[in-house]
Amino acid sequence: NTVRTKHVGRDLMAGLKNIFGGELKGYTELLNDAREEAMQRMMQQAEAMGANAVINVRFSTSSVAAGAAELFAYGTAVVLE
Repeated sequence: NTVRTKHVGRDLMAGLKNIFGGELKGYTELLNDAREEAMQRMMQQAEAMGANAVINVRFSTSSVAAGAAELFAYGTAVVLE
């Protein structure tokens, strides 16, 4: 898992987007970065357990504070022959 946040300038711009509509690109980037980091950590943990693959991968997100998101990546570590 990982918890990420954007700086206050991005939060101000997101507030304006809420008024006018449109994609919150800063938050899209935030979640993409968080997903990549969580996947890397999951793969490192699987490797440490002796696995060479992870199957049935799932993602989950939650808001932990204003402007901060937590992302979980989880799956089953396996050894494929």
